[in-house]
Amino acid sequence: MSSMPLMIDLQDKKIVIVGGGKVATRRATSLVEYGAHVHIVSPSITTELHTLLQQQRVTWSEKGFEPQDISHAYLVIIATDQPEVNQYVKDSLPEGMLLNHAADASAGDVTFPSVLKRGKLTISVSTDGASPKLGRQIISTLQDTYDERYENYIDFLYESRQRIKASTIEPSRKQALLQHVLSEDYLDEEKQIEFMRWLQSQV
Repeated sequence: MSSMPLMIDLQDKKIVIVGGGKVATRRATSLVEYGAHVHIVSPSITTELHTLLQQQRVTWSEKGFEPQDISHAYLVIIATDQPEVNQYVKDSLPEGMLLNHAADASAGDVTFPSVLKRGKLTISVSTDGASPKLGRQIISTLQDTYDERYENYIDFLYESRQRIKASTIEPSRKQALLQHVLSEDYLDEEKQIEFMRWLQSQV
């Protein structure tokens, strides 16, 4: 399998997770952060999923899987430890519907990478299902390089870009400024404030 990385807007998309164990919990916990409507189909669910349910962040059908459970889903996630149920879900999938198979990445067309998120900055690492542990290990090594300062820094870069684009500065100078603020010096909030003051003076 050779997967192409994409960023997908999941806001208000219905995602059905078949299974209520640890894997389902990890998937649901990640997905609700992106505004997805997550529905769990499982006879039982973990304590963590119960918490999400009480917070009205997921919904739950307390039962075994039936094909109609996925009829209007955008993405289906198979997350049970029962091979016969997993196969039944896969066989019931409508044509064109996206599938993530937690136990067999090659059986689906969507995989979940390891992710490091700092505000608007998202770094993801995938091994196409070969070694999820390696993906998590690589992300762990990146956490110190791209620390919490990057959350404010990315916001600064975004605001700088918008202001520079809207300014009357000549185009070649605009590109130079956009390159200039990529210096690690601007991880310092005081430097960011200084630059924004200067930029405002150019309007």
